[in-house]
Parts: sequence; structure tokens; C-alpha cells
Amino acid sequence: MKKTIFVIIYCCLVSGSFAQNERRSQIWNKNEVIIQPWKNISIDVAEKIHYSPEHNAANVKYAEIYISHELLKWFEYGAGFRVSKSNLYPGWIQENRTMFIGNFTKQYNLFIFKYSNRFEYRSFENNLNHFRYRQEFRVDFPSLTTWGMKFYTSEESFYKLNGIGLHLARLYGGISVVQSVHFNLKMYYALEKYKLIENWGTTDIIGLNTSFIL
Repeated sequence: MKKTIFVIIYCCLVSGSFAQNERRSQIWNKNEVIIQPWKNISIDVAEKIHYSPEHNAANVKYAEIYISHELLKWFEYGAGFRVSKSNLYPGWIQENRTMFIGNFTKQYNLFIFKYSNRFEYRSFENNLNHFRYRQEFRVDFPSLTTWGMKFYTSEESFYKLNGIGLHLARLYGGISVVQSVHFNLKMYYALEKYKLIENWGTTDIIGLNTSFIL
């Protein structure tokens, strides 16, 4: 519990120091329900909100559904669909996203390594449609407690396949506060770099994820 409190205080201090440097900050919350109707088949339904403290309002809201199949212990594949709304000038813009995933997992001693791939087709109301590729590499460290508390770190990057290339990247550091058979709770800090017309901007993110496994 002391380590959890330390992580919360550290994330708040880091977020505050970044805000003083006029870096954009956000608070993310994701809630999901995972259903396993058959062996090695999972259905994941989730909703997520990105909240901007500077504007005191949400700037991204989305809902999504995934269906995945664990073909082997080290490989799973699947597909999903997301409906997202972003608060951009002059108003909210809707995106419909079709996604295909292929994930590889390897356990070494008590460490778990996961490499995720996702191909997307993003369809917008303003007709700026495009394909995009997202990759993530994640490391889960050994559990600190019997209820599954453990640290993890990951990096992810996004590549638009319309000639723009890399336009978004994030580096995460977090803790799985609770990881049980039916409930997971995760907290994290993420440093995000996003591409502007000629420069790169920075966002500091504090996030909370909850998962219910049925």
C-alpha cells in the first residue's frame, strides 16, 4: 500500500511540474468488461474518456468492442470496431475505426513480454480517411504481492500509412494495483509526443483502467 501511495504522489508531482512548463496534460479513464464465452475466445467491450484539466472538459470519448482468439499460448489474433468522438474546432468530430490485431507474448522467468500489432482503417466525418499501423512493446515485472500488484512499462507508436508516417508515440510507466481472476485495476503515467505541422508537441497523461472479467 505504501508503494501505491508513493506512485500516486509521484505521478501528481510530475504532472504538476510539466503543467508549469505549459505542457498539455490529460486524465484518462478506461472501463472494460471481458467475456470469455468459449475456450480461448474473448469478447472485450470498453469505453474511455480523455479529460483535459486546462479546458475542464472531455476532449475524446469512445466505445469499442474486440473479439480475439488465443490460437497459441504465445499468439492471439482478432478484430474490433471503435466509435470515437473528438472535441476539435469547430465542434465534435466522429471517427469510425475498424481494427485488426496480432499479439505475441513471451514469459521469461517472472517477466512477461508482449509485442502487439494493430492495423486500423480510420473513417472521419471530414473525409480525412486513412490506414494506420500501431505497435506496442510491453514488459510486466514480477508480482510484488499475492493479489498481483506489479509494475509495468511500455511504449507504443502510431504510423499513418498515407505518407505521413510516425505521428504519435507514447511511453508508459504504471502499476497493476490489483490483478485477480475477475478484476484488474491499473494506474499509469504516460509521456506522449504528437506531431504538429512542423514540430512535436508533448502531453503528460495520468490514467486509470478497470477491467471486469466474467
